[in-house]
Amino acid sequence: MKKINKDLLRSITVLYVEDEEMIKEEVSFFCERFISDFHVATNGIEGIELYEKVKPDIIITDIQMPKMNGIEMLKKLDTNVPVIITTAFSDIEFFLKAIELNVNKFVIKPVDLRELLLDIQDCIVNRRLKDKLFEKDNLLKIIDENVLISITDKDGIIIDASSSFCDLVGYTKEELIGKTHRIVKHEDTPDSVYVKMWETISLGKTYKAELKNKKKDGSIYWSHLTITPVLNENGKIENYTAIRQDITNKKRLEQLAIIDEVTNLYNRRYFNVTIENEIRRVSREGGTLSLVILDIDFFKNYNDTYGHPSGDKALLRISNVLKNKASRASDFAFRMGGEEFSLIFSGTSIDESLSYVKSILKEIENLQIVHESSVCKNIVTVSAGLIVLPSSEIKNPKQLYKLADEALYEAKNKGRNQVVLSKESKKG
Repeated sequence: MKKINKDLLRSITVLYVEDEEMIKEEVSFFCERFISDFHVATNGIEGIELYEKVKPDIIITDIQMPKMNGIEMLKKLDTNVPVIITTAFSDIEFFLKAIELNVNKFVIKPVDLRELLLDIQDCIVNRRLKDKLFEKDNLLKIIDENVLISITDKDGIIIDASSSFCDLVGYTKEELIGKTHRIVKHEDTPDSVYVKMWETISLGKTYKAELKNKKKDGSIYWSHLTITPVLNENGKIENYTAIRQDITNKKRLEQLAIIDEVTNLYNRRYFNVTIENEIRRVSREGGTLSLVILDIDFFKNYNDTYGHPSGDKALLRISNVLKNKASRASDFAFRMGGEEFSLIFSGTSIDESLSYVKSILKEIENLQIVHESSVCKNIVTVSAGLIVLPSSEIKNPKQLYKLADEALYEAKNKGRNQVVLSKESKKG
């Protein structure tokens, strides 16, 4: 377990900005035991005034605050001082804006006070490393304890690793040495990522990427990875140095911003982003794009009959069907809200798209979820509206959604439990 460096913490000045009185008092009381130069402001305006007065080494700030929020404050300060953002799950909109700023760490409320001290420590150490304020021997010790670094030979075999990296992944240095980094590879990361990596570093170029990896205990971590080739005096590659930044917390919050918590499908916010991106992509490639909107038949009756917990279970089972059916890289499944779902997919003809959606409706029927208050059947069924258009006929996302929604409305009018293809669909 990483230790609190009391000498380091006593040597720094901290600016803490938080408007919630209870949180402010709890964090201040704990941190002031270790950090004597700890200054507190209650909003962004006070934060700016205190910043000019105390010249802090680090800023810790809430996002949502009255008068001036944390994002506005940081934009006005435009500082290189390390920043830790504290945020609650309800702060998603602000959080998305914070990602664009140069924020060092995100801390989820309620704040783990010991972890906050360690985060402060990490930020200060990394800043001082950059500023080269330590002597060589001390620098090497700090690097080993705080920098996620590993070194491989030219074949990718690990020959050394920092104790910090070992702590992160849960392997001892002895367990890592002699292995490749496949020991921490997550099965979700495609081999093509590593092919691209080797193509880059084999040419003597630096490679950067965000990677999903797996610890010894099977848990996931994300890192921002930088691999730098090290050349010998003859200009030949001798080994590779890999330095990482742990971005697991950031990725977790990013997921919260785009994932529906009941079904684990993408949410409406991410639908808006994805459909824009997919329209641009098929326009570049000259392909076709399909959008289907699905609605569970008489779902209000289901919730009224069986209760909302049972309704959530039904939503989850249906979402698993959609997730399994949307298995290609160009397939996306979303919960749009309530009982409404949607799928975006590409590269299929009108007939193939229609057959694909019919197979989804059939699989949902095959779940045999009892629904005695449905007018269609005594099991849960779904209605769907589908639009298929070549890129040349796509005007904007609103057009696609409107056409799919009109087709869904027609499917409901025709008795539900069916898919209707929009009459505006055209061949590519």
